[in-house]
Amino acid sequence: MTFSFLASRTWLLSVVTFYLNIHPVIGQTPFKTRSDLVPAPWNVTFTNMSAGSLSDSSFIFMAPRVQSPTGLMIFDNNGELVWLNNDSSVQGAFDFRPQNWKGQTYLTYWSGTASTAGFGKGFVYMLDSTYQITHNFTATNMSDFHEFHINADGTAVTSVYSLLTTVDTTGKNFGQANSFVWDGCLQELNIDTGEPASFDFCSLEKGISLFDSFTDPNAPPVDENSGWDYVHVNSAEKDATGNYLMSARHTHTVYYIDGSTGEIIWRLGGMNSNFTGDGNEFGWQHDARWIGEKSMSSDDLQSANSGGKRRLTIYDNASSGFDNTGTESRGILVELDFSAMSATIITTYHSPGGETTLLSASQGNVQWFADHSELNSDNVLMSYGSVPVFAEYTNSGDAIRVVHYGTSDSAQGYRIFRDTWTGTPTTAPDAVIQDGVLYVSWNGATEVTQWTIQQGDSQDNLGNDTTVQKSGFETAINIDSTKGATQVMAIDKNGKTLAKSNVLGADGSNMGGAVNGTATLGSDGSGSGSGSNNGGDDDNGAIASLASSASTLCGVVAVLSLLVGTTIF
Repeated sequence: MTFSFLASRTWLLSVVTFYLNIHPVIGQTPFKTRSDLVPAPWNVTFTNMSAGSLSDSSFIFMAPRVQSPTGLMIFDNNGELVWLNNDSSVQGAFDFRPQNWKGQTYLTYWSGTASTAGFGKGFVYMLDSTYQITHNFTATNMSDFHEFHINADGTAVTSVYSLLTTVDTTGKNFGQANSFVWDGCLQELNIDTGEPASFDFCSLEKGISLFDSFTDPNAPPVDENSGWDYVHVNSAEKDATGNYLMSARHTHTVYYIDGSTGEIIWRLGGMNSNFTGDGNEFGWQHDARWIGEKSMSSDDLQSANSGGKRRLTIYDNASSGFDNTGTESRGILVELDFSAMSATIITTYHSPGGETTLLSASQGNVQWFADHSELNSDNVLMSYGSVPVFAEYTNSGDAIRVVHYGTSDSAQGYRIFRDTWTGTPTTAPDAVIQDGVLYVSWNGATEVTQWTIQQGDSQDNLGNDTTVQKSGFETAINIDSTKGATQVMAIDKNGKTLAKSNVLGADGSNMGGAVNGTATLGSDGSGSGSGSNNGGDDDNGAIASLASSASTLCGVVAVLSLLVGTTIF
């Protein structure tokens, strides 16, 4: 069954109207130390710890697209904010997550402009543990937001949308001899240089037929704005053989592509699957990933491809917003048998925790924890994309916890991940005094376990140390309000002083004297460091200046375009 986007115009109008009447998500309280940081609210609606346990030492990474707040966000297991960058340069960011490159963990994301058609043109960014940009680059025709995946061999692959202007679409709704068609492509990149590597692939060129698509043009495809996105590439990754696994939403198909020639080796799902079995039964999907292969060599996989078995996960949306192939969005674990050429669903991850059927018209992902040894867990995380829900399951499919992070008319997220992370900001802790209470926070610092408060009659006479446990993003501490000067030190689990806040007067005035996280301090906290911090966030400023020179920042119009287009991401 194919659909025309014309049928959705009334629905799209309601979406446009909603986002023109922007209102904030309810249930958020600004921090006293950082009133500019307002995280997405969490609502844990289901917990079943008897089914399994959460990965305690890890964090949740998300870039929810909501009216307010938005940005790059890290949370702990309790839904407490760890880091938030809401600078204008990351409004509308996609695919925020940790990835490993050359033995180091980086935070990666895409930022740029997105079209109402559901794809974008922009740059990909890599941040180090201090939240500074170390790399920013793009593909030849500019990277699309759907994919930036760092491969095991140190290269990266990004999705790209390329406009073709003389394609014969006769036989499709609104088809004509010379049509504008958006071709879904992949490009491999050298991260060191930011330049294209040896592999590139474009769907139409490599034989994915226009007639494999479950969509039709929504108007005569006579220009860039009316161009037909017939295939809609939304995930890709390279395996140890050098071949690529690629998901294409509009053909309901996962492809396995030769990494040397770009030729399609096999298809799973859609109109022309090479496999039999219920593993073909998905539609409008996202995020196809091999699982259980981190320790396997190229020879191991070649052997599996030649008559053995392999497994992959798929987020089966089962909906485009205009056409449904099922009654719920789900995660599926599929086993491919290359001897029988069969595809079998081994496990299904259903709507969790007593939820009514969840059907997400766009976006979403499945994360297999066993492929992340640092998580020390075999659980599964699933994000419901355009429905603002994510859930953690046992690998056998039992829900452990369900989290809502907004209402269905106010929030959505492209992908959500759980992973470990060590954040060491180059800023200093933020502290304020209000009504005899000291409030302290340090945006992005993951290693702080305690705060030590020093007070005295003056800035030069601090002592009388008091140590309290860190509590959430912002810790409230009752202090002696008669003292003329107060300073806070960030302490890690080994008792090391990481940084110092500004000294505050009894009236809360800022007296300076902060020591940033880059400083080398003595075990007693002594040391003047290399700079001071007056309450701002230097990391956001660095990201803003770099990003503004690398790409067009998303203003109100771009954000509206992004949100309107989410129905077909």
